[in-house]
Amino acid sequence: MEMLTVLTVIAVLTGLSGGAFYVLKSNGLSTSTRNFADFVNFCRSEAIARHTAVRVGIVVPEADEPYRDYSAWGWNRKRRQFEQMSEWASLSGDLSFPVDLPDYVRRAPYASKDASSVRGDLVLELFENTFTTKGADGKPAEVKFFQFNPSGRVEAPGAEMRNLILVIEPGQANKSNEVFNWSQINLDTLTGRYRIYRP
Repeated sequence: MEMLTVLTVIAVLTGLSGGAFYVLKSNGLSTSTRNFADFVNFCRSEAIARHTAVRVGIVVPEADEPYRDYSAWGWNRKRRQFEQMSEWASLSGDLSFPVDLPDYVRRAPYASKDASSVRGDLVLELFENTFTTKGADGKPAEVKFFQFNPSGRVEAPGAEMRNLILVIEPGQANKSNEVFNWSQINLDTLTGRYRIYRP
């Protein structure tokens, strides 16, 4: 009887801690999404205020590493080149930008209600939107980018659709190997405004 009581207490505590862990991961995703969206909005504002192009770049990692680090570059008219204008930032914890639009995004409830939400060009799938710079470690790094122009509109070389899409997901799926929590950020190429979708 005592052993049964101990096992019951352990099971309850495990269940509670699992829920708390889920909440922490969800909060981490919300915070990283908000931070990245604020950063994107800052870059758009800078492009308008400076009357010049500003790029948001996501560094291409080494093989098998996740896409996590990002920064901004502004066009220097005198030097006629893009120069880094912000420190490197990174998604928190095990979060990353997937390189393909995941199937779970296409099956999301918001996609069934609004099919246009998942129609667009995934920034990391494009081939022409790259440049080389110094990474956070000082070594040469390839960067995928999208760019705001002085009117506030956004574009990426090779993109053809109305939306530019980025997804932020946790690095580990649940026991059934399904991702059940993520953020999708859509940028309207005509206005430069973003919209966030959550499952």
